[in-house]
Amino acid sequence: MQDSHVGFFDRLRRLVPGRAPTESFARGTHALERGRLELAEAAFGQALAAAERPAQVALVHNKLALVARGRGDRAGTIAALVAALEADPRSAAALTTIGNLLLEDGDRDEAVVHYEYAILVDEGYGPAYHNLGVAFHRAGRRREAVRMLRKASRLEGRMRRL
Repeated sequence: MQDSHVGFFDRLRRLVPGRAPTESFARGTHALERGRLELAEAAFGQALAAAERPAQVALVHNKLALVARGRGDRAGTIAALVAALEADPRSAAALTTIGNLLLEDGDRDEAVVHYEYAILVDEGYGPAYHNLGVAFHRAGRRREAVRMLRKASRLEGRMRRL
């Protein structure tokens, strides 16, 4: 009986969009959070090789974009984001990262468009709500900012309970 449950959960895990492809993805994320860009890049390279679905490929390319961004490599950041969206044009993570770049460049309106699209394709993607709230705040749209930041906080709280 236990074996049938294992098979069920393995099938279920393969269906979850955007799920991290391997343990190497978690190692890369851990290294990236600590600013260890070389280790992160190597781990994400392994994760990319193990990625089986377009959503996984896009997720890894988005992380590689963050590594390039951490190095100050704008061209590398953009190339990785293009690769992410080529793999999965509906990657909420990549769309949000593009919004972040636009917001950093001072293009609030275009950043908002990207955050809103990320939310449209994945209404449970908390970082898009958070960053949309930041963009609204910078635009003086306080009421909308508070609403988005509260939504992001609720989603984050829900993720912690899982």
